[in-house]
Amino acid sequence: MNDTQKAQVSAAVKDGLDQAVLNWSQVGHLLKKAEASLEEHRDYTFDSVESLIPGYPVIVDSTPEVDEFVALVVDMRNSTSRLKTILKLPEINDGFQRVYYETSALLPAIAQTAAFEAGSVTEYLGDGALILFAVEKSDRGSSIKAAYRAARDCVTTSRSIVNEQLRERFHLPELNIGAGLSMSKALVALVGLPGNRHPKAIGECVWEASKLCYGVNAVHVSKDLHSAWPIGKTGTVRFTELRDGKCDGFRVVEN
Repeated sequence: MNDTQKAQVSAAVKDGLDQAVLNWSQVGHLLKKAEASLEEHRDYTFDSVESLIPGYPVIVDSTPEVDEFVALVVDMRNSTSRLKTILKLPEINDGFQRVYYETSALLPAIAQTAAFEAGSVTEYLGDGALILFAVEKSDRGSSIKAAYRAARDCVTTSRSIVNEQLRERFHLPELNIGAGLSMSKALVALVGLPGNRHPKAIGECVWEASKLCYGVNAVHVSKDLHSAWPIGKTGTVRFTELRDGKCDGFRVVEN
């Protein structure tokens, strides 16, 4: 990333943390271990929904589509143990507040980093995000490289920016993340109950990416994405096969 992009990620992290601190100051004392109240039930139905899926700004209820995507899932490591770890810090009282602040910094950073490469966050997954990249039929290689650059920058530069602000502002230890990449065709449709349907891309790429993101500050790719990887005159990356039995795929290593 260039300096301007780094500044944009840093601004996104700061904004996320500012909003998290403001929210916590207003309602943090009200949080307790109890079932959340259900959202107000809506009786109306609709035929179409606005979508963040690349290439599909609006999805019509009765018109499913099939398209090819690269899916990227970025996920925080050990968020459960961080939630339960007791820290004696001036501005943080418990594990929930800690993880809330961490995710409030990480998620905007992920979204901004992906946006630099035309990736769109379609779902936030608690302590991570699902990002989709459209695959250009005339230049699949460029789409793959763009998705990889986003994944690489998430686990390197953007993670460092997040950790720097968390350390300076709250004296928190650094967090680690993993990234998983996969490519396949996916069904684009609305799912859910009438009156409460949500746009989804359903396909092998999403499932594989979610399984492959278990690395520690590493990018893992599926076998299909590895096979489709564009071959250049001078290779800038190499692939190490995953042999831990968790998922079939490769770890990408910069040369």
